[in-house]
Amino acid sequence: LVESRLSDNDFGVKDLATHLNLSERQANRVLKKMTGLSCLQFIREIKLQKAYRFLELRQYATIAEIAYAVGFENTSYFTRLFTERFGKKPSEFLR
Repeated sequence: LVESRLSDNDFGVKDLATHLNLSERQANRVLKKMTGLSCLQFIREIKLQKAYRFLELRQYATIAEIAYAVGFENTSYFTRLFTERFGKKPSEFLR
C-alpha cells in the first residue's frame, strides 16, 4: 500500500490505519510490535529505501526529482532524513 501511494505526499498514518481497518493507535501498536517502528517511521523508511534504490539505479537526474517521486515536498527535509538514515547525502550518489 505504501509503495503504491509513494508519490502522494498527503498519504499518512491515518490513511494507512484506515486501509488496515484499525484506529491510528491500534495501527501504531501493531506495526511497532511487528517492525519496531511507528506508522510514521514505517512510511518514512519505505520512502527512504525507495529513494536509495532510485539513486543506485540513477533513475532521476536531480535530488528534487527523487524527493518528489517518494512523496517529499521539501528537498532539504528529504536530504536531512536521508543523510540521517544512510550516513551519506543523496548528492554523493549522483557523482
